[in-house]
Amino acid sequence: MTQNRKTNSYERDYHQWTIEQAQALRNLVNTYHNWQELQDLDWDNIIEEIESLGRSEYNAVVSLLRRQIEHRLKVDYVPLEECHRKWKAEVIAFQKNLKGKYAPSMKPKLENQFTEIYQDAVEIVEAEYDVNLPEQSPYSLDDLIF
Repeated sequence: MTQNRKTNSYERDYHQWTIEQAQALRNLVNTYHNWQELQDLDWDNIIEEIESLGRSEYNAVVSLLRRQIEHRLKVDYVPLEECHRKWKAEVIAFQKNLKGKYAPSMKPKLENQFTEIYQDAVEIVEAEYDVNLPEQSPYSLDDLIF
């Protein structure tokens, strides 16, 4: 892979880049374990740190997604008109932040976890307000991300 393609991968999908780099380092360590320079590096922790960066990005996306759902539910189901403007602004802020952190490689995992993320948001809103919210999300993952 050329340097330009590596840079493009890093800029286009940081989460996927961390997965690829950790795997490439694992392959390198397993292939060239006799090289003295490689043996001097703390490969296990280097690989773990790179993987941790990807997990942190993913966890930030999950958090922003949950917060956006919470505020959309408040706008749509909590009858406090005086709060709707603030909640709508929060929805916009969470969505903009989400767009900055989201990477396409996260989508399959988010799709698998979406029901749980939605249920967490419902639990939070119902604890704060006396409302009954839909069991199924009225929002699609694509609507929340894009």
